[in-house]
Amino acid sequence: MSITPRGMSIQEAYNLYRSEKLVVNRNYQRKLVWGVNEKMHLIDSILRGFPIPLFLLAEAPDQHYEIIDGMQRLDAIFGFIEQRYGIPGAGDQQQYFDLNEFSRARQLAESKAFTPEPGDPTLLAASFCADLLDYQLAVTIFDSGEEAKITEVFRRINSGGRQLSAQEKRQAGVLSDFVSMLRRLASEFRYDGSPDILPLTKMPVVSIDSSRERLGYGISAEETFWCSLGILNPRQLQQSEDEQLLADICISVVRGNTFSVSSDVLDKYFDLETVESASLAVDLHAYGTTKLGDDVKLVLGAMKSIVEYMRPGVIGAFRSHVSTSGFTSAKTPFYAVFMAFYDLMVRRGQQLADREGAFEAIRGVTAKLTPSRNTTTEAQRQANIDIVRGLVDKHFTDSPRGPLTHGPAMEIEFPNLIRRSPIESARYEFKQGIVSLSAKREINQNLLDKLPKIASAIANTGPDGDGYIILGVADRAEHAHHITQLDSIIPVTVGSKHLVGVDRECVALGIDMATYLRKIVQGFQDAPLGTELKGDILASIDTVSFSGRSYVVVRIPAQRELSEFGGDYFVRDGEDLRK
Repeated sequence: MSITPRGMSIQEAYNLYRSEKLVVNRNYQRKLVWGVNEKMHLIDSILRGFPIPLFLLAEAPDQHYEIIDGMQRLDAIFGFIEQRYGIPGAGDQQQYFDLNEFSRARQLAESKAFTPEPGDPTLLAASFCADLLDYQLAVTIFDSGEEAKITEVFRRINSGGRQLSAQEKRQAGVLSDFVSMLRRLASEFRYDGSPDILPLTKMPVVSIDSSRERLGYGISAEETFWCSLGILNPRQLQQSEDEQLLADICISVVRGNTFSVSSDVLDKYFDLETVESASLAVDLHAYGTTKLGDDVKLVLGAMKSIVEYMRPGVIGAFRSHVSTSGFTSAKTPFYAVFMAFYDLMVRRGQQLADREGAFEAIRGVTAKLTPSRNTTTEAQRQANIDIVRGLVDKHFTDSPRGPLTHGPAMEIEFPNLIRRSPIESARYEFKQGIVSLSAKREINQNLLDKLPKIASAIANTGPDGDGYIILGVADRAEHAHHITQLDSIIPVTVGSKHLVGVDRECVALGIDMATYLRKIVQGFQDAPLGTELKGDILASIDTVSFSGRSYVVVRIPAQRELSEFGGDYFVRDGEDLRK
C-alpha cells in the first residue's frame, strides 16, 4: 500500500479546499457534527502550537484528495478562517480571523464566495493569524487506486471511535447493497439528497443544524421528516439514529416479517461475515432496492401527510399525538404504525381513504403497545403491529392508488428536489409562477417566453444530470412576503426556498390547473428549441402535489449534445444567461 507522509501548511490546505480539490465520499463519511466548542478547542490547540491528530487523504489521478480521516477538523479550521465563528477574547468578546492577513480568503470574501462576520468584529492579532496559516498539519496520503485498503483503513479508524454513535460504528467502512441503499434512503428523509462525492466546501450545505445549536449548516433538523414529526430529536438525528430506524423497518420489509431486535442483532446485519448479512443480501436482491425505497417512501409519506393534514406546522405532532407522556419515546409507535400501514398499503394494495379517522385511531396508541427495551421479541413487535392495524384498517379502501407524482411519496421526494439545488445551482431554476405580482394579475408573457431559453441553458450545463425549472417556489423572502399579501397564503419554507404553489395563480386567472399547465406546455411547443431537447422536455412537464399545494415541475433531461435556442447556444452565468 503506497503511503506518503508529509507536512502541509494550513494555507496550502485552504487553497486546496477553495479549489474544491478536497472531496468527501458520502458512502462512508458521516455528516459534519462538531459544535462550536469542539471547533474552538481545536483552534486553541493550533494557536498554542500543540500537535493535533494525523490527517489521512487519498490522492486521485486528477489531483483531488479524498478525505479519509480529519473532515471535521478541516472544516473547523477553514470555518475559522472564513469567520463562521470566533474564539474567546478579552472579556465576553469573540476574536475572529483577520482576513486582511490572508489575501486569498479576503479576495474570496470580496467576491462573495463566503460571508464574513458582519459589522466590525474584534480581530485576532496578525502574528497569531500568521502562526495559524503556517501551522504544519501532519498528513498521510494514500494512492486512491487501492480502494479496498482505503475502505478498510477508514473502517478500522472509525469502528473504534469513542465519539461515534452505535449506528455510525455499525456501518463505518461497510460497503454493501443494503448499506448503500440505506444511506441513499436516509439522505432523502433528511432532505439532503446530493451526489456521493462532494467537495468539502459543500458539506455544510448537507449537514444538520438545529434551532438550539445554530452551527450554520444547511439542513434544519426541525424541518426533516424525523424531527418535524417528533420521532427523533436533533441530537439523535446528528448521531444517525434515523439510519438505525430505517434499517429496522427495511430489514423487516425485506425479510417479510418482523424480528427480535437489539443492538447486537442489528450489528450482525451490518457485518458482512455473518449468516444474517448474507441472508439479507439474498432477500434484498429478490425484493429489489428500488422497490424497497419506493415502498418505504410511499408509507412514510402517507404517515407524514396524515399528521400534516391534521396538525399543520406543529413540530413533534406525531409523537405528542400517539404518546400519553411528554417523556415517552416515539420509536415503538413509529415502528408499529409503519408496519401496519405497510401491510395495508403495499401487501394488500389499499389506499388511505380517511386521514382524519386514521389519525384519531392512533391517538394515545403508545399506552396500548409493549414498549421497546434493550431487546424486543418478535412476538411483542408483531402484537404491536396487529393492535395498530386493527385500529386503522377501516380507514383504508381497496381503491387503486394514484400516480407517484401525486401520491404520498411526494411528501418525501419533492423537498429533496428543492434541497439539492444549492449543490448543483446551475441545474435549477425557481419561479414563483407565471403571473405578475402587480395589482393587475395577468400572465407575464416575457417570463413565459424566457422559460424555454432557460431550459436550453440548463441543458448545456453538461450531460451528468437532469435539470429542473420549478414553478410555485419563491427564492426571495421579499417575493414570498408580497405573495402572502396578494394571495393570503402562508409560504412553506424548505431550506432557503419559500413554497407558495401555483393554485393561487389559477384562482387569480380564473382557470383550472389543466388550462394553466397547457399554457406552459404551449410556450415550450412554440419555442425555437432543438428538436431533441424540446421532445424530451414536453414529455417531462408535470404537476406535483406537496403539502396541499400544486407545483409545476419542468424536468430538463440530460443531453448528449449542446442544445440550441433560436440558432444560438446559451449557458448559465449566475442568474443570467450568456451566449
